[in-house]
This record gives sequence, structure tokens and C-alpha cells, in this order.
Amino acid sequence: METSSEKCMACGRNVETGSKLPFCRLHSEAYRNIIKNYENWKNAYGDLTPEEFLRKLENNDYTGKWVKEVARVILSNRGLLDFLLNDLSYSSRKD
Repeated sequence: METSSEKCMACGRNVETGSKLPFCRLHSEAYRNIIKNYENWKNAYGDLTPEEFLRKLENNDYTGKWVKEVARVILSNRGLLDFLLNDLSYSSRKD
């Protein structure tokens, strides 16, 4: 597996070469899980915004460490939040 000199925004590990995400392999997987599960959470909680969803993940005792770290990074970076919103929009159109 090749890596680039870019560092993961969550932990400082190397970002995989060619990745569109600013995360290492582990945090990229956590990001994909966030995208995959947003609709389930939205259905369970009603009208849940992506920001509210990330805050709930951050404060949920059952949320894994890597997902919490990704949620925290996204909430602190407007560019990443916009990226997430775009991915969520794309994901909902695919279904």
C-alpha cells in the first residue's frame, strides 16, 4: 500500500496515495461508516441535520474512537463539513 506525504487530519498517520479523503486508512473507513449510517440515524431521530448527527456521534458512548475523531475533525473544519454534505447528498441520490 502506497502512502503520500500528506498526514491524516485526525491522527497524523500517512494518507493513502490517491485518496480523496484527508484521512489515513482507518479514519477513511470511519468516514465511510458515517456516510453509510447517516440515513439510519436521520430516520430514527426525525429531521436530523448532518451537524447534529456528528455531535450525537461525538457524544455517544457506543460510537467508536475513530468515528468520534472523524466527527470532531469535520465539525472543526468548514471545508470538510462541506465535503461531507456533498458526499451525503450523493449517497442519498444513489439509493
